[in-house]
Amino acid sequence: MRPLLLSLKPIYADLVFSGLKTAELRRHITKDAEGRDVFIYVSSPERRLRGGFRVDKVWEGTPDVIWEEVKHLAQVDEATFASYYEGRSRAFALSIAQVWEYKYPVSLADLRLKFPSFVVPQSWRYLTPNEHRSFSRMRRLTLGGCSDMEHALARRPEAEHPECQRDGQAVSSSAGHPIFTEAGRRGAGQCLTTTPTA
Repeated sequence: MRPLLLSLKPIYADLVFSGLKTAELRRHITKDAEGRDVFIYVSSPERRLRGGFRVDKVWEGTPDVIWEEVKHLAQVDEATFASYYEGRSRAFALSIAQVWEYKYPVSLADLRLKFPSFVVPQSWRYLTPNEHRSFSRMRRLTLGGCSDMEHALARRPEAEHPECQRDGQAVSSSAGHPIFTEAGRRGAGQCLTTTPTA
């Protein structure tokens, strides 16, 4: 199934990645979202691709029914919930599972260097096949593989990136920041070169 790209405000993204928010509210979502991978784009002022999660289940119903399902999971109060669904007869919520986060989130500027037509979702959209390949490759950094942002976004072929083969050596992101490999956490020789964002 094609993964989704979801836009979240920074405050809610922080709650997801901290494990406190386990349900995400949506006014609409694809009918077969259950079991899909979701990549999280954090909106202004951060504007970066930060990580993702797996949709465990989807709740659908009237706003009153959905509130009873997620009031202890969504990290919003009842007034905020009611305002979000005002005037709507149907509400949706995604059960968040298997949360993961990039070691260094990828800025919008870097995304658009690789994907000039990259579209920031207003709510959500499907990933393109090229985005899916690149984002999934970067995800392996979090899961323990060698998959840095420059390789994943195809800035330089790995054969021309010998810094990644030298554990403990400083390398540079596209923004010019020095990043160091961390043998103690990832294993000797594994590359952790990505673009850190302040």
